[in-house]
Amino acid sequence: MDEKSAKQLIEEGEWADCWICLEVFRRRRQTLRYCHKCERGFCEGEHGNFSRGVGTCVICGVRKADKR
Repeated sequence: MDEKSAKQLIEEGEWADCWICLEVFRRRRQTLRYCHKCERGFCEGEHGNFSRGVGTCVICGVRKADKR
């Protein structure tokens, strides 16, 4: 069985893990925010932000800046 993405969990009304907190810092912090590019959860203000109503994690934000 495939694991649900943070986007799927959040749209179903469940909390998702911030993937950066989990993979980088090995701590579990839950959120109701997800990146519209990678569909993974992020802590708003720390590991991602919203611009024009679209959430982007810091990693996808950096990738976008690199493509300029």
